[in-house]
Amino acid sequence: MLIAGACAAALPCMPAAAQSRSAASGPLGHLGLDAGRFGLRPGAAEDQSLRLQAALAEAAKRNAPLIVPPGRYRIGGVALPDGAQIAGVAGETRFVTAQGGPALTARNIARASLSGLVLDGLDIPSPQRGGLVAAENVAALSVSSCAFAKAGSVGLVLERCGGRITGNHFAAMRESALFSLDSLGLAIDQNAVEDCGNNGIQIWRSQPGDDRSTVRGNRVSRIRADGGGDGPNGNGISLYRAGGVIIEGNQLRDCAMTFIRNNSGSGVQILGNQGRRCGEVALYSEFAFEGAIIANNLVEDCAQGANITNLDHGGRLAVFANNIIRNARRGIAPNGKEPIGGIGVHVEAEAAVTGNVIENASDIGISLGWSWGMRNLVATGNVIRKTGIGIAISLVPKERNALIANNLIDEARNGAVVGTEYGKPVTGDLAKIPDARAAGVRVEGNAVR
Repeated sequence: MLIAGACAAALPCMPAAAQSRSAASGPLGHLGLDAGRFGLRPGAAEDQSLRLQAALAEAAKRNAPLIVPPGRYRIGGVALPDGAQIAGVAGETRFVTAQGGPALTARNIARASLSGLVLDGLDIPSPQRGGLVAAENVAALSVSSCAFAKAGSVGLVLERCGGRITGNHFAAMRESALFSLDSLGLAIDQNAVEDCGNNGIQIWRSQPGDDRSTVRGNRVSRIRADGGGDGPNGNGISLYRAGGVIIEGNQLRDCAMTFIRNNSGSGVQILGNQGRRCGEVALYSEFAFEGAIIANNLVEDCAQGANITNLDHGGRLAVFANNIIRNARRGIAPNGKEPIGGIGVHVEAEAAVTGNVIENASDIGISLGWSWGMRNLVATGNVIRKTGIGIAISLVPKERNALIANNLIDEARNGAVVGTEYGKPVTGDLAKIPDARAAGVRVEGNAVR
């Protein structure tokens, strides 16, 4: 009381009207501006969007965080002003959608931050790619230590945004946890994503380009494919046309289709991830990509370990190195009719497959090319154990250039190295007896048992 009195005595006198305005806007403490001063009431039944909007405007004007106490607040369509900072008590400050659709929006601002909030969509259906939080043209957006629950479509939708999405928890999304379009370079780190209807984390671009996002240290599990199809849904981490992305150190479990799917993104690196149990190909680089590095990953219990494919669409230039692939078993993918997979890794053009350990691939350990899609391929220094064919290479192209050397192949029931046409074996074991039909394919120095 003595300190407060001393401070009050030191303040200059203000007119009564100014004092009234100051009280209405609330004192600015060392933590920020208290939202309760603007009439926000925890647990109130009515929509409190207007009160929150007014509190945000004042806090932004003061360049101060808005502190929202624990409790449940019904809001909808609240627009974040430039510089907005909302801070709640993690797990306790809950924003519940008032009418479905976004609880918070941000558009054409330089920066905004959210922390310690729970955003609850109540499982009210939303338009496709409608987000509980929707941001557009935000140069630096920070979302940290927040929880997104029961979104009617997507938890967080970002269009032309940069910034950091860190340490959040996404659960029970009808579509996906996060959808980014035309990113300005996002860091998506250490989030937990679970129980999503179609995808986990999506990084897309409207045209092929250099996205520069990083996706690191996330935990993604139980991703379904409610929307069906043979690729757009059921993916833990999905890239579309997004180049220059690094996907590193993520833990993925129980994805209906794919752990990590790169469609038409060039210069993408998929490094040091771990995945268990998916229904199709664990690691995918497909269609019009140039330059993919897939290294140091551990994949278990999938239909196929990795697919680096689509020379017919310009898919080329890859390194697949130092990965462990276990238990690639041919099976029927969700929404599929015909058996697929049974392959450790498949590559097609300008690709090096080196230093991998592949065990228990039901059909083929390493598949080099399909039909005429086989060009400039290397398989060296791999360990392949317990499979049908150790290394299969397509002999359909009239001109071939491939090197299969210094691999260790053990317990390949149908041959260590076999030439194929359209998936059908047409040679004996090339590791034992050369065949003129395999001209242009060098097979040397392999240890076979």
